[in-house]
Amino acid sequence: MLKPPLASLLKSAHTDSRPQMTQSEITRMFHIAQVHGGDFERKLATAGLVADPDNVAKILRTWPELQGIYGPGGSHWDREDVK
Repeated sequence: MLKPPLASLLKSAHTDSRPQMTQSEITRMFHIAQVHGGDFERKLATAGLVADPDNVAKILRTWPELQGIYGPGGSHWDREDVK
């Protein structure tokens, strides 16, 4: 029996209704995730900070919860302990 591709199972991997972020917002979001995220989120954030634009887009498409939690409007966005 054939299984559907993973992207088909994970709707967030190919549909994104979140607003576009500026480059500075993306950078801040990754810094916030490095400080306040779990181990996996911290590693994603570190990868996002060194990734080229195509791979940053892949990270944001595949894990939209990063933007929801650590991006603008997220619970950690207005914290003063992250640049």
